[in-house]
Amino acid sequence: MSDGLLPIGAFSRASSLSIKALRAYHEAGLLVPARVDPGNGFRTYHSSQLIDAAVIARLRSLDLPLEQVAEVVHARDPQVTARVLAEHQARMRARLEEVARIVDELHDGLDQPAAHTPVHVRAEPHQHTLAVRGQVDEATFAPFLDEAFTRLTAAARALGIEPIGPAAALYPAEIADDGADDVEAYLPIARPVAVRPASGVVISEVPAADVAVLVHAGSYDSLSDTYRRLGSWVANHAEPRPIHVREVYVVRDDQTPDPSRYRTEIHWPITARETP
Repeated sequence: MSDGLLPIGAFSRASSLSIKALRAYHEAGLLVPARVDPGNGFRTYHSSQLIDAAVIARLRSLDLPLEQVAEVVHARDPQVTARVLAEHQARMRARLEEVARIVDELHDGLDQPAAHTPVHVRAEPHQHTLAVRGQVDEATFAPFLDEAFTRLTAAARALGIEPIGPAAALYPAEIADDGADDVEAYLPIARPVAVRPASGVVISEVPAADVAVLVHAGSYDSLSDTYRRLGSWVANHAEPRPIHVREVYVVRDDQTPDPSRYRTEIHWPITARETP
């Protein structure tokens, strides 16, 4: 090998970057080989690219996302580098503050019994619903519900019907992976009606079920704590049924600007445990 070129193996050793990482950076457009053999796809790098490799390695060691790494590498501008790193520092500081808040909450006794309504069992009847379905993850959860409930309220008004209960949503009984979940936002109605298919609103139903109910008081940020408490109760007093868990938004963000006043009922379908 001549002309300042190194095969990918030798370049990996010289740059302290694995071959797997080099291939990933190539695919991301971060560190493109000087030459790629059209026959076998073998990658060859120029020695001058060792500087870019070092910059990429240092930036990634700071957990800088690939998009921002690419911005720095492609700009080759100290001002761009300073701006990107300052923005990343602010994000990291905010993350550290969030971690500190969570640790403080844990130390303050999140494992203690909830101070509000205790778990109780309720027989929920079958319900007809106006519904909007979608796939959501943690980032799209709130926007989906906001848009869905706006659409459902408009549809109910256009159809001249009054919901017979608060807005709610169905969630899968289990979280299969870290991807998006199938979620169904709904308004309960007295009877099925005809809807326009193009509206994105469908007629659906929620089956009758005995449910363990726990009221979550406050913002949605700590909703997982209430799920944990309710799940613990179910584990000790009943059998979970493999049907959708319901969240009923008794008081939600369009009704008050104060998150501390939000009230969300979690309904976990159960089967009563047989006594020996």
